[in-house]
Parts: sequence; structure tokens; C-alpha cells
Amino acid sequence: MIYIEDDVNIKMVAMEENPLPLFVRLTGRACLLVGGGGEGGRKAAALLEAGARLTIVAESLEEELAALVTGGKATWLRESFSEHHLQGVWLVVSVAVDEELNARLHAATLERGLWLNVVDQPRFCTVIWPAVIRRPPVTVAIGTGGAAPALAGYLRRRLDAWLPEGVGELAVWFASWRSVAVGALATRGRFWRTLFDQGVAERFLEGDREGADAMVRQALAEFEGVGAGDSGNRRRRR
Repeated sequence: MIYIEDDVNIKMVAMEENPLPLFVRLTGRACLLVGGGGEGGRKAAALLEAGARLTIVAESLEEELAALVTGGKATWLRESFSEHHLQGVWLVVSVAVDEELNARLHAATLERGLWLNVVDQPRFCTVIWPAVIRRPPVTVAIGTGGAAPALAGYLRRRLDAWLPEGVGELAVWFASWRSVAVGALATRGRFWRTLFDQGVAERFLEGDREGADAMVRQALAEFEGVGAGDSGNRRRRR
């Protein structure tokens, strides 16, 4: 991670980097939120939704965060950040505007090998928080490497309007058939690509689940027949 004072150069560095997009499982993991205002409520809600054990370090809390603490969903340490707060933590998120504090966080988390996200100060980030669309269990994340968060938000809104509401149900349906195909087919990737090209997803999303099921059953029979024929040809060639 390169630290440059000039904001234009920071954005240029962000564009030259190639961050690896990942989805992180946080269930039961200790996460630390530094700061009690700004984007804190939204960040805290997302961390809790992912199953994190959340501790907030701040001298005061805005209403949304205070409600989480009152409700027993997060622990509040009413004090300024200190490096001992990083003990046992897996991910750190800072909503503080104090650049000196965030620079300290950056150095301390790097030293300990911890992930750090800092709102609106990408030069301190080792992980970047994307714009997100959720259709559980489907999640779409959009990032610009920290160079243009407003653009990521714009793209999220455009994609959110385009993405079908039923795509989460489609994923659940797909998973139910995938367990069948795993045992039946050696070429699962090609099988599903062919079905999607034939419009199985559109049929399901239009409300014709029976038709989509029929397409899968027919394709399974055809692919299994091709596989059996290939096996017979290989035996004869021997």
C-alpha cells in the first residue's frame, strides 16, 4: 500500500492497483468499528448482518449506533482508540475523519496483518468496501478501487434496477438441481452453460418453474446419453 499526500496521486495509485474481489465470511469473527458517527450505522449494520461480533470504539455514538448497543447487538468501548483494541480482531473499519488517527490505524493493522477499511480515505485502506446489491443468496458487489465511490454507487443503482427481483429464488432453485447434476454429470460446467444459453433462467424468472424443471430433466437425459455413448466408444476403441 502506497501512502501519498496528494489526493490526485492517491486516486491514480488506486487506479493502477488491481484489488482482488472476495466475499468474506465473518460469522463469529471479531470486528472493530472505530468512530461513532458518519457512515458508522450503515457499516455496523452490514457487519452484523454478516454475523460479525462487533465492538465499537468511540467517545460518543450517534443514535443509530447507540440503538445497536442498547439492543445488545454490539459492544461499546467509550474511549479513544488504542492499539490494544486490536487484540483478537479480524477486520477493522474506521468511520473517523481524523487522518492522524487513520494513519495510526493503517500502520498498526499492517504490522499485525489485519484488514482495514477507512471510509473516504482510500490511501489507508487494505480492503475496499464495495457498493452492494443483495438478492439473497445472490450478492453483486461493485468497486472502483477506491478511486470513484460515487461512480460505484451510480452503477449499483443502475444494476439494481436491471437485476430481476427473483434472481435470489433462481439461485436457490439452481442449487437444488445442481446437487442432482453433481452426481450425474462429468461436464457440469458445459451442461449449465448450455441450459442458460437456451433460456432456462428466463423461463424460471417468468414464473414457469415447471417448464424450467422440464428443461433441466430433458438436458440431463441428453447429456447422460451422450456421456454413455462416449464411454461405449472408448471401450470399443480399446
